[in-house]
Amino acid sequence: MKRVLLVLLVVVMKTSAQESAMSPMVLTQDQAIALALEHHPSLRSAGATLRVSEAQVRQARSAFFPLVSAVGSGSHIEGAFVFNPSFPPRDQMYNSYSVGIQGQLTLYDFGKTGNRVTAGNLGVEASEWDVRAARNQVVMDVQIAYFGYMQARRIDRVNQEAVEQATQHLAQAKAFYSVGRRPQFDVTKAEVDLANANVTLIRGRNQLQLARIQLENAMGVHPQRDLTIEDQFTITPMTVTLDSVKTLALEKRPELLAARARLGANEASVSAAFSQHLPTLSASGNYTWSGFSTPIVLLPPLFGRWTAGISLSLPIFQGFGLDAQVEQARANVDAAQASLDLLTEDVLLDLEQNFYALREARERIAATTRLVEQAEQNLNLAERQYAAGVGTPLDVADAQLTRSNALITHIQAQYDYNIALVRLRRAAGIMLF
Repeated sequence: MKRVLLVLLVVVMKTSAQESAMSPMVLTQDQAIALALEHHPSLRSAGATLRVSEAQVRQARSAFFPLVSAVGSGSHIEGAFVFNPSFPPRDQMYNSYSVGIQGQLTLYDFGKTGNRVTAGNLGVEASEWDVRAARNQVVMDVQIAYFGYMQARRIDRVNQEAVEQATQHLAQAKAFYSVGRRPQFDVTKAEVDLANANVTLIRGRNQLQLARIQLENAMGVHPQRDLTIEDQFTITPMTVTLDSVKTLALEKRPELLAARARLGANEASVSAAFSQHLPTLSASGNYTWSGFSTPIVLLPPLFGRWTAGISLSLPIFQGFGLDAQVEQARANVDAAQASLDLLTEDVLLDLEQNFYALREARERIAATTRLVEQAEQNLNLAERQYAAGVGTPLDVADAQLTRSNALITHIQAQYDYNIALVRLRRAAGIMLF
């Protein structure tokens, strides 16, 4: 009995696992964004670039610390030695050994290291803003893909309804023809309308599949199960003015902040390059143990000695290489300033385009809402007239097409509004994640 219960339990667990694998994956927009933030490759790339910048800062800071190293050497010497021309050469053989510790510390370099560290810190800041910008881009791409998938699903339902209506109209036309109320033309026209509706449905299903692929690509995740998403466009009002959005973008847009940090880093690099003309004061010292061994004395004693000193080095002529480094750094500053100015213009243009696109989409939503209502009324009227024997199949087909187009136009307006809102937030540096 226990074995039977155990077998039944295993069967139930396998069946549940199979049903779970076959059931659609319910995916909210927040869940899609969370998956993208966890798996998208662009974020890993931005994070790696940030680590590179941090490592460069640590490398620049290393000049503030002393350099300590251990050294050792050994040599074997054998042959004839002449100690005095008055005496004949004498064969000698011995080994020399030396071990020690040496250190060096830069006492003052007139800002060389400090300017490099400053430039590195600003580079890290720029990379941090790049990570934020990449994060915002991923969030925006997921939202756009999510809305695109939602739009494709809604259009698919509209196309499915059009096929169902065309099927019902064909059945009605055949019924009327069978009792002699309608000619054969009505049946043929209804069959053509049904075929066209099926073609539109097939195209819409293909667009739905492409929209899912785009959503998966935006998330960086490719689930094996079907996706079920929130199927409702939320029309969030945007009450800010264009001037306030511009001000916010100039203060918060990560790309602008990164460009400003890079400009500062290049300015610090100019100071670092110019400081190469200045002297460097450093201290050095070492402690060494050395000794000699001969065939007679195999383990000689080691004798220690130490040295210490301070040095001052000043570059006098480097073949104009230092001047070229300064000029290169200044040119990098000019290029960074130009990039910042160009990026500022692009950001402001992006803001204006999306601001007016948002306002236009909001007006289209109101207009298409009324259009859908009129199309519904027109279709109901055409169907009643056809059922009463007054209308024609062309009237019904035109009304059905008008209704489908009105619904799709309304869906497109809702999609455009949400996309413009997402892009406007992205352009202003406002993201929810």
